[in-house]
Amino acid sequence: MFKVAVTLVVSVGLAVCCAVIAVLIALVASSPTKGWSGRSLSLLDPTYASKYIPIIASVSEHQPPTWPSYFMDINVLAFLVPAGIIACFLPLSDASSFVVLYIATSVYFSGVMVRLMLVLAPAACITSGIALSQAFDVFTGSIKFQLTGASSNTEVDAAETSSSTAESQTDAVKTVKPEETAKNRPSRKSKKKEREHGEKPSTKAKAEKKRLLALPLESSVISLLLLVLLGAFYVVHCVWAAAEAYSAPSIVLTSRSHDGLHVFDDFREAYAWLRHNTDVDDKVASWWDYGYQTTAMANRTVIVDNNTWNNTHIATVGTAMSSPERAAWEIFHSLDVKYVLVVFGGLVGYPSDDINKFLWMVRIGGGVFPHIKEPDYLRDGQYRIDSQATPTMLNCLMYKLSYYRFVETDGKGFDRVRQTEIGKKYFKLTHFEEV
Repeated sequence: MFKVAVTLVVSVGLAVCCAVIAVLIALVASSPTKGWSGRSLSLLDPTYASKYIPIIASVSEHQPPTWPSYFMDINVLAFLVPAGIIACFLPLSDASSFVVLYIATSVYFSGVMVRLMLVLAPAACITSGIALSQAFDVFTGSIKFQLTGASSNTEVDAAETSSSTAESQTDAVKTVKPEETAKNRPSRKSKKKEREHGEKPSTKAKAEKKRLLALPLESSVISLLLLVLLGAFYVVHCVWAAAEAYSAPSIVLTSRSHDGLHVFDDFREAYAWLRHNTDVDDKVASWWDYGYQTTAMANRTVIVDNNTWNNTHIATVGTAMSSPERAAWEIFHSLDVKYVLVVFGGLVGYPSDDINKFLWMVRIGGGVFPHIKEPDYLRDGQYRIDSQATPTMLNCLMYKLSYYRFVETDGKGFDRVRQTEIGKKYFKLTHFEEV
């Protein structure tokens, strides 16, 4: 009876496990992405996000890096990595094979997303360390050979001379007293000769190999000094990059010119204005880039933020920015929005403004709301804000909020980022007002 019960329990357990596995397989098979996330699929297919999930492609960290960014992040390691890969094949082992696969996959993934430069950095350090180790080994070995080569050659010649003298004495003894030769004497002599003949070619071969691989003394010393200077330059660059590129706050911008350092504090001042001049319950609509900053600095509720999991909300804001003023006002009114935050850099030359991000708003909005079509905002396939811009572009809310009264600054309406005069210079806002 006990065996029957155990068999029944095991059978039921196996059946339940099989059923769970079958359900999981069915769910994965029915998923359009087969259980993969959008970011993972973007690594396998770099064009996947731009085709199907523009919200992922719109993130700057998910863009492919430029060539200068490699030199900025890993600097001289970019030149040492190829040498390290070659060194891993001389000879190829399990450990060196792992390093080669590690650096190869890291280079590929970093070429797809700039954020994965963090994956490339340790692999580049390991490979470059191997290259430097091999280089130091060759140069120091050459210096040692050049400094000790003469004395070693003298010792080898002396050893060969003494060996030949010993052989001559042995032959003389054998000639004088041939009757004293024992039966086992020839065997010991033959073994000694074999050992001597085996050692001499080996010693000569090693010495010849060292001589061929050795570099001139001056070249080795200069190469060592250059490697040391290269390492010192890399340390200086890393300290500078950490201090200037990766330590400055993103809400305070700085620029240098002939008259000194300029600080742009507009972000902090805008958030301070919202905190001091709006009600606590007021909602602020902006592109998702500024969501966390608005919440933390201004202490106000936002419609979308940097947590981009809600694609529909982001598409709604993108649709409002892409729509005419009346339609945009209706969308924001339905969301109970009181203020709209727009970042514009055409006056001071700040390139990361909302006009440069606007096409992503169109693409993301069009992915959820089909009436928003990207070609309506392009002229002959080009994104333009000048006199050749399309009527849809000139009448959308983003254009009006960005270029409202812009012509009053210089009388021409010249955009320093786009390097052109705007197309529609004089217009009024009917449903929004500037604060």
